[in-house]
Amino acid sequence: MEPSVPASRTVGAVDIPGPVGRIEGLWSDPGGGGPAAVIGHPHPAFGGSMHSKVVHTVYRVLDAAGHPTLRFNFRGVGRSQGRYSGWNEEVADFAAAAAYARERTRRTALWAAGFSFGSWVGLQWALSDTNVERFLALGLPVESHSFDFLDRLPWPLAIVQGERDRYGPPEALEAAASKWRRFGPVTVKIVKGADHFFTGKLAELEQALEEVL
Repeated sequence: MEPSVPASRTVGAVDIPGPVGRIEGLWSDPGGGGPAAVIGHPHPAFGGSMHSKVVHTVYRVLDAAGHPTLRFNFRGVGRSQGRYSGWNEEVADFAAAAAYARERTRRTALWAAGFSFGSWVGLQWALSDTNVERFLALGLPVESHSFDFLDRLPWPLAIVQGERDRYGPPEALEAAASKWRRFGPVTVKIVKGADHFFTGKLAELEQALEEVL
């Protein structure tokens, strides 16, 4: 038997109008009154989706903190229409998801989060939106993707990275974070022994997220 859902909670599958058709999403609102958080998933070309264990862990932590959350599939993933752009046109998908979250909460303030490719895409979107309050980045792929666009930081950036992340080793991440700290507050939390996907380290990831929040 599934646990009962509090009367104040709304949760379920949603369809979001996107730039190339329907975007599939999962909406949850614990009724805590916090700003909604939009969460982007890892690389579509390598099996990434909103059902990623890391994305689910981010959702759980934000939900427990009272934030409505929107997990969604980029174009071409799951039931989302279109196909992977091959670069960063998914920024428009993130924007559509953000618009949906604002419509549901009737609040302009938003948090944003992303894992790997989702963080790269989400950060590009967040720089264009003046009402983002905070960004949570996990598994930043600083060695496989360019972050030259990050030339300002209008909101606090919290980064949680695996100690053995081959796409963003701690040394490379710290070099990038040192540059970004000239623009605004950046917090980096390294999960010991964790790889890019935090395999076998989801409990440690959850604790790290709670600490950076």
